[in-house]
Amino acid sequence: MAKSKITTVLFGLDGVVVDTEHDYDRFWSKIAQDNELKMNNFSSVIKGMTLNSIIELYFTISTLEEKQAIRDACSKMEQAIDYKKIVIPGVLEYIKYLKDEGYKIGLVTSSPTSKVKVVLDQLSLTDTFDTVITSDSIKKGKPDPMGYVLAKTNLGVQSAECAVFEDAFTGIKAATYAFMRVIGISTTLPADFLKDYTYGVISDFTNLEGLKQLLD
Repeated sequence: MAKSKITTVLFGLDGVVVDTEHDYDRFWSKIAQDNELKMNNFSSVIKGMTLNSIIELYFTISTLEEKQAIRDACSKMEQAIDYKKIVIPGVLEYIKYLKDEGYKIGLVTSSPTSKVKVVLDQLSLTDTFDTVITSDSIKKGKPDPMGYVLAKTNLGVQSAECAVFEDAFTGIKAATYAFMRVIGISTTLPADFLKDYTYGVISDFTNLEGLKQLLD
């Protein structure tokens, strides 16, 4: 049976379009320390999860005020980042190439709409994506495939037509569970690890010929 033609390309946001890893690592390491969470590499454990999921899973005994303080601090941190300085090399040019070539493109992220608006505005991508799925669009975040399933439904395409760029293991699992072709980007995890779980691995978006082959 012939492979389905890829018509649609979906992107994660953090670690795929912008390299926010250091900002989040610093933030969550401090939150874990302040709340005396006895967990090693807390920021790695929660990577790719929605804020609601993190709070529900790891801050169950915190008061409502403490939970809200974490939400407020996270939002303040996200709004303050200069995203133009941390764009993954080649990604803006690649997004433009896909648009010019007639691909449908979508953004599927565990981040809230408030942050996504800031990022897209700073990077002049506000009206670029054909669908944008944020943590406000879905009940379950990655690794649940709901975000990717909603994206393909919005775009009227089948899973086999979709290629997904993801960096975190939660996102890779979510796209895999949605039966999509997953391409790993080694901004967060090493390429050697990613290659066992993905269709292909890239370090950034600067090699257009290599990227074309991954969509063939």
